[in-house]
Amino acid sequence: MKTKPMLQEESFARERALRERGYRLIAGVDEAGRGPLGGPVVAAAIILPPDIDPPVLAGVRDSKQLSEPAREQLYDLLTRKAYAFAVAQASAREIEALDIRKASLLAMKRAVERLPSPPDYVLVDGRDYPDIVPPGEAVVKGDRLCVSVGAASILAKVIRDRIMTALHTRYPHYNFDRHKGYPTEYHRAALQIFGACEQHRSTFSPVADCLLAPEPSAAFSRCLQQIGVCSALDAIQSLLERLASAALSESERCYLKNRAQQRAEFLKHKERILHPASVDVGSDWEAFAAEHLRKQGYEIWERNYRGSRGEIDLVANKGTLIVFVEVKARTSAQYGMPYEAISRKKREAIIRTAEEYLYKRDLLTGWDIRYDAASILAPKGEPPRMDYFEDVFRVEEEFY
Repeated sequence: MKTKPMLQEESFARERALRERGYRLIAGVDEAGRGPLGGPVVAAAIILPPDIDPPVLAGVRDSKQLSEPAREQLYDLLTRKAYAFAVAQASAREIEALDIRKASLLAMKRAVERLPSPPDYVLVDGRDYPDIVPPGEAVVKGDRLCVSVGAASILAKVIRDRIMTALHTRYPHYNFDRHKGYPTEYHRAALQIFGACEQHRSTFSPVADCLLAPEPSAAFSRCLQQIGVCSALDAIQSLLERLASAALSESERCYLKNRAQQRAEFLKHKERILHPASVDVGSDWEAFAAEHLRKQGYEIWERNYRGSRGEIDLVANKGTLIVFVEVKARTSAQYGMPYEAISRKKREAIIRTAEEYLYKRDLLTGWDIRYDAASILAPKGEPPRMDYFEDVFRVEEEFY
């Protein structure tokens, strides 16, 4: 019986081997945006120091599973700790003129040339090596095998997402902020209804087929206007039901359904702001505790880390110390102080999750570990008060 080969995790192995050969500044290079129908292709080049923090490397190793907020957080860490980095792009017009492969190589070339310190060696994701002066190599699946390349992929992805979000303000009917230009069903429907804009790649077949679009139907324009003025969720639901039988093309129906769902999300978000639920408030208190730790000289490594055994609100670091923090908040002390809600079962779950975190991040040796609690009392209409408890429980006391 055949077994699947183990996937290799990203590591610094290739970079270490190159340093042993005398190369000092080793750049990782990758791009984002080859597949979208619109927007630029963006490339990033980054030189990481050999002594970069292990948790940063571990975060890169897990980059394919990162949410957008986590990717943004890792971007901030990488750009702060990198020896040097640069980002460049090739526009939609350049993609049309060159083809996507050559445009991607051009963006990579520009990124490497913009590095403030020229690299001694360059590792590039893929099969092709750009036309650059420094020696290097193209590594197939380099973003999965080399930490430097994986880090570059995160920078390129975050920057491209930001560009596409900014383009949404100029072309709101395409919703570039949501699909980032990729050929989603909604994006294809928008192309068929409105045609292409100057940010679309006209040599890509789904765009080429929609360069000239017919005028939207009167029924479509009427429904779109109704969605824009809906101020209640039940009105949105009623409109969604009417769309099924309205005299619309399939593209128009698809587009309006998505716009109605977006409007519903907006109304729900507005309601959460006006009447925050406990989960929203909890997020605010975690930010409150995180700010307290930053003022004490700690660096926040993780927020809301989820493992197979549970969740940890904050993971912070200062020197060789790693702190796992549980945040508890209450509006009154009528039923006890917030920290008293950390039951034995909860403490055990935190410890098991922390052990899983340390194992996955390769932090099992050389670190001091502490478990803290942030206890926040926040009566309505009054400023919150936080009591911060260090070393609030210990592994040997909970399990032995």
